[in-house]
Amino acid sequence: MKIAIVAGEHSGDVLGAGLIVSLKTRYPDAKFYGIGGPKMLAVGFESLYPMHRLSVFGLFEVLKHLPGLLRLRSSLTDTLLQDKPDVFIGIDAPDFNLKLERTLHQQGVKTVHYVSPTVWAWRPKRIKKLIGSLDALLCIFPFEKTYFKDTQVPAFYIGHPLADKLGNMKRPKKPREQFGLSEEDTVLTLMPGSRLGEIGRHAPVFLEAAKQCEKQYSDLKVLVPMPDERTKKAFMDCYHQLGISLNISVSVIGADSIILASDAILVASGTATLEIMLLNKPMVVAYKVSALTAWVMRTFSLLKVPFVSMPNLIANKKVVPEFLQEDAEPSKLNQELIPLLSNSDSVGEMLSQFADMKDQLMCNADEQAANVVFNVIEGTLDK
Repeated sequence: MKIAIVAGEHSGDVLGAGLIVSLKTRYPDAKFYGIGGPKMLAVGFESLYPMHRLSVFGLFEVLKHLPGLLRLRSSLTDTLLQDKPDVFIGIDAPDFNLKLERTLHQQGVKTVHYVSPTVWAWRPKRIKKLIGSLDALLCIFPFEKTYFKDTQVPAFYIGHPLADKLGNMKRPKKPREQFGLSEEDTVLTLMPGSRLGEIGRHAPVFLEAAKQCEKQYSDLKVLVPMPDERTKKAFMDCYHQLGISLNISVSVIGADSIILASDAILVASGTATLEIMLLNKPMVVAYKVSALTAWVMRTFSLLKVPFVSMPNLIANKKVVPEFLQEDAEPSKLNQELIPLLSNSDSVGEMLSQFADMKDQLMCNADEQAANVVFNVIEGTLDK
């Protein structure tokens, strides 16, 4: 049994690792290979190329790396067509995976795409690329299956693996102890993103906002979780270039423990907003793309939804404050962070809505996803 998988970034690596573990209970002797990160490697995956080569984001950022990405995809396509895996699973990274899935599917390879492309948010014409290219699309948010209901896309709602993990996680009684923090400390966590481009755009703004918060909270402690040493160095370079001084600790560590130790989090829009929501901590969300990307998106009205953060998208209303592009500036972020750090009434209302959304997402997703993949492989999928 040969199961090929491509994950393009840290969040996909996490999803891939959970799926591999569940598939191994059904196919203990299967070979898992393709492109993945450290979490997938840790459960027996063989990565043919380093995952960070796919971790680019934004219209013009992708264009800059396009020749290399096209060469990589062509090489991987040739390898997989020659090898003929029993199934190919593309995890997110739609601009890389959808073309690969269509090519493989046309040559008789069964294909699954894990994490719906955000066709409901922007570039809705991409739905045409899904039709006839997939045996199954695994949706991790309930509104996505509804979106595909009247299309020819074989969509399945499986819940969100992160909701299962964090919803069932044993919480430490004193989450601040490992960081040398007391319950009296005021703790702000910064999560500027896991891609180098995101860190370059967000770190200066986030650090300046933290410095402004320090004017009201002189004892402010700032925590920053980073996925690896490469991103930690990029963040620290930004910090030193700014020339500011904060009581700051930057760690290569799972974000869960740091989030639990926080009073509030300033976070770049993405999977991290979901993680914070599931851990029931208040947040302010910001996001910046390059100026050229922003201009193209505005000029051609590419963004089709009123929100970008996961909590607001799931609730279909504003639950958390979010600031985009030029609105994501330190004074505005600071203005929203101060009430959260002081545990105002807005915090209780936000956390109550988080709890309702968590219940919708906990579905034992790794097993649900593995069941769909199993039925695709065995030819027993009920569409």
